[in-house]
Amino acid sequence: MKKRTPSLRQQMSLIILLCWLLPMVIAATATGWYLLSGAGRQKERAVEEQFQLNLQLGTDRVNSAVEASRLPSYDPDLREAWTQYRRDGSYPLLYRRLSTLLGRLYQSDSRFLYGVFCFAEDPEEMAITVVNGSSGLLYSQARELWRLDAESIRALAAELDTTVGFREQEGRVYLVRNLMDSGYAPIGTLALALNTDYFFGDLALLPWASAVSVSLGPEAALTLKGDGPPSPGGKTLEHTIRGRDYTLRGTASLDYAALFTGAGSYRWLLPAMGLSLLLLLLFTFRFFRRRISQPIRELMDGAAHIRQGELGYQIEAGTGSREFQYLVDSFNQMSGQLRRQFNRLYQEELARRDAQIKALQAHINPHFLNNTLETINWQARLCGDVKASRMIEALSTVLDAALDRKGSPQVRLAEEMTYVNAYLYIVTQRFGKRLTVETDLPEELMDCLVPRLILQPVIENAVEHGVGPKGRGRVALRGFRREGFLVLEIENDGGLRPEDEAHIARLLSPDYDMQNEPAGNIGIANVNLRLRILYGPECGLTITRGAGSLVTARLLVAARR
Repeated sequence: MKKRTPSLRQQMSLIILLCWLLPMVIAATATGWYLLSGAGRQKERAVEEQFQLNLQLGTDRVNSAVEASRLPSYDPDLREAWTQYRRDGSYPLLYRRLSTLLGRLYQSDSRFLYGVFCFAEDPEEMAITVVNGSSGLLYSQARELWRLDAESIRALAAELDTTVGFREQEGRVYLVRNLMDSGYAPIGTLALALNTDYFFGDLALLPWASAVSVSLGPEAALTLKGDGPPSPGGKTLEHTIRGRDYTLRGTASLDYAALFTGAGSYRWLLPAMGLSLLLLLLFTFRFFRRRISQPIRELMDGAAHIRQGELGYQIEAGTGSREFQYLVDSFNQMSGQLRRQFNRLYQEELARRDAQIKALQAHINPHFLNNTLETINWQARLCGDVKASRMIEALSTVLDAALDRKGSPQVRLAEEMTYVNAYLYIVTQRFGKRLTVETDLPEELMDCLVPRLILQPVIENAVEHGVGPKGRGRVALRGFRREGFLVLEIENDGGLRPEDEAHIARLLSPDYDMQNEPAGNIGIANVNLRLRILYGPECGLTITRGAGSLVTARLLVAARR
């Protein structure tokens, strides 16, 4: 089992307490003459006032924590998200807004170590955890502590209405509150783990107290210092302060023997304090050299190795504190990731160069094909075959669009229509008057930018599958704007069979893979995928059955000029 390394703050606190303990005891001994001279009762009253003052300070801080726990109840965004969740079950929105709210309220609040919000509908699964970044806790540690304490906290929450409650679990004190909606129906339970050092640290450091404990209720008693009865000749101090939703009770054992040891050693006070300060200085210097300077030097050396090109360099020396160990682990992880990222970019660069070479090689064949079409077109003109010449020119236009010689992924709708018109000219020569083509595209849409070759594959699909099987039919193309989108519709009267609808649904599925699909079946899938990549998942291609035998293919494009 890995030994848990104490935090840097814990080590510094321990050293300072140990080095200052002796001067405090000596100073307390030097004041003994004041007690022996008859002023004991006055000193005792001062001690009681100090205890009550510190307890009142703790009460004020607890009151501030109680007020902080009420803040989520008044947040309008949370209520709006909860209302929407109750209406349509939109849990991601509710989770995101509540997580952001809790992070803003408690993640940097030194009064709390961590906080957990459990929804009333499913408290075990629907839970949000926030951790104070200065607490030294990791999210995994906070969740493990909550797993141990959750059942007891939820049992307490079941007894609460709109008030707050406190419960202690193995030294951890929780402030528990139920959040209600406007109809006083429970939304969930908020549990905040208190930073007891912040609330009662002053009580724990009382030099004259051999034991100090506080209680925020029957389920929230906490021992701050010692746990035994007062020493012989001592006295127990008790004080109760009532808050708005709780009662704070404090108990301290007054140790006269530790507070007043006699005035005989007064002459040693200053030398002893000087020696203690010297020891404190030496221990502090040694501590910072071993716990701070040396780990920082290791990190700097590691950074120098990476700067010199040693990607993936790992720091193996121990740090002695949890914070620096976290930095070393993060450094090693980032160094490894940097090396892997560099290797991946290197492999991608090799692949990119290979692709460029293949693209240059593949460019020769389409160029030869285009020149061949020009030769055939020239021969057709010499023979006076105008119809064949125009068909070759239309085919050349479609070929130029497919080759994308300009390298522009988007074109004006007017240019896209030249490719469509070229294709339609070819198919009208095939079908003649059996094919009716209708176009309704307002002139103001012609400057809109669309991806190259998104209409021709869809129109070809309509002709081949809608008109082709029957040998005759109608194809209509229309466009319009709607809420920031350009909508292009291609309608045919060929009808859809159930097996055709299933095939179309598979081709237009977001997770469709075109790798193993025959080339003749990927036209509409290619169009849909390009639209989703360029404009986001809200855009794309849909094909639906209309009235009678009408079939409508609808392209949704983000309107841009």
